[in-house]
Amino acid sequence: MRYVRSCVYAMVVAFVAGLVSSAAAQSSEEPLVSKYTLYDVGTLGGNYSGFYDFDFTGGYFTPSALNHCGKLAGFSSYASGNAGSFVWSDGNLVPLPTLPNGNTGGGGSNALGINDSGLVIGISNDGRVSPYNGKLYNHAVTWTRGKIHRLPGLGGSDSGANFVNDWGLVVGYAYNSTPDPYSYYGTQLHATTWRNGKIRDLGTLGGTDSQAWAANASGQVIGIAFLNTPPEPPFNQPQDDAFLWSNGVMTDLGTLGGAFSTPSGINRSGQVTVISFDSTNQFVQSFLWTNGSKTPLTSLGGDFVEATTLNDSGTIVGANTDAADANFIAAAWNHSGSGKLLGTVGTDTGSIALGINNHGVVVGGSGSITLSGSAYAHAFVWQKGTMSDLNTMIPSGSPLTLNVAYTINQAGVIAGLGTTSTGDTHAFILVPASDSMNEKFENAASAPAAPGSFVRMPSPVESVLRPVKSMQGVQ
Repeated sequence: MRYVRSCVYAMVVAFVAGLVSSAAAQSSEEPLVSKYTLYDVGTLGGNYSGFYDFDFTGGYFTPSALNHCGKLAGFSSYASGNAGSFVWSDGNLVPLPTLPNGNTGGGGSNALGINDSGLVIGISNDGRVSPYNGKLYNHAVTWTRGKIHRLPGLGGSDSGANFVNDWGLVVGYAYNSTPDPYSYYGTQLHATTWRNGKIRDLGTLGGTDSQAWAANASGQVIGIAFLNTPPEPPFNQPQDDAFLWSNGVMTDLGTLGGAFSTPSGINRSGQVTVISFDSTNQFVQSFLWTNGSKTPLTSLGGDFVEATTLNDSGTIVGANTDAADANFIAAAWNHSGSGKLLGTVGTDTGSIALGINNHGVVVGGSGSITLSGSAYAHAFVWQKGTMSDLNTMIPSGSPLTLNVAYTINQAGVIAGLGTTSTGDTHAFILVPASDSMNEKFENAASAPAAPGSFVRMPSPVESVLRPVKSMQGVQ
């Protein structure tokens, strides 16, 4: 099977990359891919399936929903309207259970990540409702061999697992029992890790709250935390900065002069991409943090520079507004901060780069990407200097219009979202197809997708501000 070969190859590459420098790991060029096998992930009976990409998080960060073996962890609607979790592997969509009573009151679960060992992490409801805000409680969980396990908390009533690395380190958040005026559930929220089922409180940057987003293979964790500062504009709460937690120490990564920053990615070497307000708190800029040094990313047009992630060589991708700040255009920067625009698909006015692998292959979405919102029309791949519409690299008569690609693994497998002929949104997987293989698509609908369909998401700026809003109690 293609997936078996891809999985073995990618895991060997990942192991070798851990023994040599990231530069050496990138020295071999990945051959140009010209066509893909398309898999429509499908749903659990409802009209939607997706996975933990940046549009659904409390902010940008490198997703762990797609592992090196091409397995995808995600969530889908049931016909009842509840949300359920799944693992997709080699054409098979396997539902995952919730905690007892988890489907009560419109609840469910969301699988948010999977590592190469197949450990799945995420959140599940258990039917209990908070008296503080009337919302269902979430609980951090893992799934192994199809069984759900609740992770321990910090004494509060809510928790969540956001990411898992390949060594089984789970990162996320948990509420404790200390009252907190800024909290969504009335008590303090702290960044946490879990290893072998045991929880660790990572603390804060001196303030009341923190959250953890992701971790690299070395166990370095990134997230956001309040400082011990009085409430101030623009959010009327303490300053919220990106952090790096390493070997028991939480380091403030700072800002570019503003009152907010959030990390968007971390690589094997511990380099972190950070999105920050400028000194006016009006414009969003980005920088690369390396061993205590901040390298601002050069603007290639307007006042909004957003880094979405980076690879192990320090190549950064994201988007930059044009000179009029009317449209975001996909961009890439090197570790010194200089960059280039990657363009758009056809006559699209905007684009954003959302994923990059260690071969330098970039994926993202093209369409209308503005400060007001995102309407993804065409998923793209950028390789060897050329942007291509992924819809032109799959068999004709596809069951989906591929609207946005969020992540690509080291084997070149791509995951994203597309729309059916009836306008439903489905997750998809693309597997590079060799010239000797016949192109195909799986779980095909009876009619091709209607052209001109879109996947609509918040604007890049709104997505960046979600972490500070969630710390403030707005969800």
